[in-house]
Amino acid sequence: MIFTIGLILIIAGWIVQLYRTLAKKDLQFNLVFLSLYVAGCFLLAIATFMQKDVISATLQLICTILPLIVLAAVIRLKKGA
Repeated sequence: MIFTIGLILIIAGWIVQLYRTLAKKDLQFNLVFLSLYVAGCFLLAIATFMQKDVISATLQLICTILPLIVLAAVIRLKKGA
């Protein structure tokens, strides 16, 4: 169940980003997209840890940390603008 929710959050994030990119011609990362993506990856990591799949869980955590760094940078840059 956690795995499915994580995937749904990632898909929702991509839908938001796709809409912003195609419909609004906005090429910047959307905070909603990044937030949903980070939350989804985190839930995938939890689900894989619960299944005792340490390698996949570690990779999912890396997939959580990298966009989290981007999210922090985007927030910091928006505050500075």
